Amino acid sequence: MTRLLLALMLLAAPGFAQSPKPGQAPQGQPPQGQAPQRPAPPQEREILLRNGSQSVLREIYLWASTETEQGRDRLGADVVRPGGSLRIPLGRVGCQMLMRAVFEDGGVETRSLDVCQSRDLVLDDRNTRPVEVVNNTDMELMQLFLSRPGAQGPDRLGAATVPGNDTFRVVLRGETECEFEARAVFRGSRADSRQNVNICTTPRIAFGDPAVPLREVTIANRSSRILRELYAAAGPGAWGADRLGSTVLNPGQSFLLRIRNEACRVRMRAIFADNRAEERLEVDICAGQEVVFTPAQQVTLIHAHARPVREVYLSAVQDANWGENLLGPQPLASGQQRRVGTDSGCQADLRVVFDNGNAEEARNLNVCERREITLRPGWVAE
Repeated sequence: MTRLLLALMLLAAPGFAQSPKPGQAPQGQPPQGQAPQRPAPPQEREILLRNGSQSVLREIYLWASTETEQGRDRLGADVVRPGGSLRIPLGRVGCQMLMRAVFEDGGVETRSLDVCQSRDLVLDDRNTRPVEVVNNTDMELMQLFLSRPGAQGPDRLGAATVPGNDTFRVVLRGETECEFEARAVFRGSRADSRQNVNICTTPRIAFGDPAVPLREVTIANRSSRILRELYAAAGPGAWGADRLGSTVLNPGQSFLLRIRNEACRVRMRAIFADNRAEERLEVDICAGQEVVFTPAQQVTLIHAHARPVREVYLSAVQDANWGENLLGPQPLASGQQRRVGTDSGCQADLRVVFDNGNAEEARNLNVCERREITLRPGWVAE
């Protein structure tokens, strides 16, 4: 009786396993000839995004924690204004996800999410820290990375840039640390770094030296071509970044160049839309005078004709059109002279129109050799 009771107690004890009978699968395994069951696929999930901050939410990225790329902006062309909400379908994903939110005020917040535990994502202004970024250089600041020591942080500027000699307010969201490393990338890929930046004691990061004089000089495009790129550098070496940035100078337009430089003399290089380049090696940026880029070839017209000249055209021999009137609104009176130019090369055609509408032309002139042309009766035959 005692042995029978002991055997029954062993059979009922946890973890006691009996050997399977012949042809019977071990406990916990599928029977022979039957495939093991696959785990259920992830469920279709969505999340309700609520913007409880005072800034417009411009971009939101949500991706699996196992992925290295953040993927597409889930808002697309939309934004979520303060107090607004938006349901975002996530598709068939697991529970653990990463989030990156970009706000209109320049703030960026990153966060880990468990979308199985909570289907609400609330973004607010708690744990925000404003930081003033000062660009004391004459180059446009394109990217700013603020990260904890040894880590790689996101670009805190987002789609914004900071012009030279300007400031920008960056809002850090969800950050509890004070110590950061700052890395600035300027137009032309020049970079500058700051170590041990404490945004709690000094919420201000400055790049460049404000003691270096800020010079200003006007650049004027008097040629007939579009000025596409402009470079200015002190001393020998690389030209650096394009000072025009995303803009161009059309014929007749001007541009105020602001450059921090100890010396008054710099080198300049202009590149036009047709890829022709023009360089100036000794430009005085302290003299207060315009730096003028003129046509490649210039001639002086000396007017010895009796009638005033109302229009002058000088164009390449292969051009079908004469182009613009080089005299503009001011006619050329008898006894006067005027310097006109062309970017057409050495061989050019010249056309003058008098005040009575009569016109005369001279074809295939070599304006590289012939720098002066006198307009008198019979001047075409000269």
